[in-house]
Amino acid sequence: MEPSPNKQHWSLPLLTLIMGIAIGAFIYSRLPEKTPPSRPGVAQTTGVGTAAATEASPDMVQITPEAQTEMGITVAPAAVHSLRDTLSATGTVAEDLVRVAHIRPLARGLIEKAYVRLGDRVAKGDPLVEYDNIDLGIALGEYLSAQAELQRALTDLEVKRTILNRGKEMLKAGAIALTAYDLREAEYRDVEAKTAGARATVSKIEEQIHRFGWSDQDLADMPSKRVSGHSISHTILRAPSSGIITSYHASVGEVVEPATELLAITDMSSLWVLADVFEKDLSHVQTGKSVQVRVTSYPGRVFPARITHVADTIDPKTRTAKVRCVVENTGGLLKLEMFAAIEIPVDHSRSVLAVPDFAIQQIDSKPVVFVRGAASEFRKRAVQTGGSSGGYTEIHSGVKAGDLVVNKGSFVVKTAFLRNLIGENE
Repeated sequence: MEPSPNKQHWSLPLLTLIMGIAIGAFIYSRLPEKTPPSRPGVAQTTGVGTAAATEASPDMVQITPEAQTEMGITVAPAAVHSLRDTLSATGTVAEDLVRVAHIRPLARGLIEKAYVRLGDRVAKGDPLVEYDNIDLGIALGEYLSAQAELQRALTDLEVKRTILNRGKEMLKAGAIALTAYDLREAEYRDVEAKTAGARATVSKIEEQIHRFGWSDQDLADMPSKRVSGHSISHTILRAPSSGIITSYHASVGEVVEPATELLAITDMSSLWVLADVFEKDLSHVQTGKSVQVRVTSYPGRVFPARITHVADTIDPKTRTAKVRCVVENTGGLLKLEMFAAIEIPVDHSRSVLAVPDFAIQQIDSKPVVFVRGAASEFRKRAVQTGGSSGGYTEIHSGVKAGDLVVNKGSFVVKTAFLRNLIGENE
């Protein structure tokens, strides 16, 4: 039988399609396999990571020796060190009360402008709040009145002095009686006393105005201020020291009294760490002793501190005493209300496996170190840490003696590791 026209019509295109697919598959199988581009100096951690096409570990990052040198990465073997035992206590970071400036108005007044807000950093002399000082306005009014009274007294005194001098000449010439001269002298002495009283009143009011922060120059410039239309009773409170606004209670339009605290400025360059130490451990705590402070925000970072006060009372519920330490807040890293761990050295030491403090990094809130295997391979190791002393931290598990642990540049290795980890997940 001959094939039908329909079958003959479809058989040729179908055969052509099948042959095209086969040829395409053959060509594609011969194409070179594409690999993702690598970063200069840092190799990919998964997939084809080397020329030998070996499978890399997800806990490994590769950094060429040249890049290690450029980035300052160094390694040293984990070794046994003699660490001084420490007593650990927990606490919180607080402001140094001696370094807190509480800003209050000098007198009763109405707030008209606020130059700062909560959390702002200010320098000494910066304007904080401007308010209409009601009491200053009253004092300035009294001052102007007293000045006018003094001026009248001085004018009257000059007139009486002239009359008295003329009377003296007339008395010598016999033109007036002695009784008339004595009357003129009495009038002069009376005006002289009134002038002294007026001068004393002006001085008294001036002293009161000086307490509001006005200087002698401000008083001398007062007429020009009045002419300019600016209320002379306006007072600007300025920062007495540099710091951060840690308390703020100033609202425009609010009437305030001298007892009203408008804001507080805290000098954050030095802070307190308030720790709770158990009663049984107080024998190891003495005023003046050097301690170390750590916070979770900066793993591996140690903040030197000094004990300045040990409370004289014990909390009956927790059986702890408050211990106050002073720590220099270099770089402003420490924040108020941070949780802190305080390590207080005791009088004996022990030999333990340890690595430098800065070798330890935090990944997913867990301590890790990076151990070098081959010349360009670094592996992440989760570790269990113990106490710290003299710049070293005890290692309970995760590394063994002789492992080449990254010391300087550990943060750089961590950054490269996390960058690769993010790249793998994209």
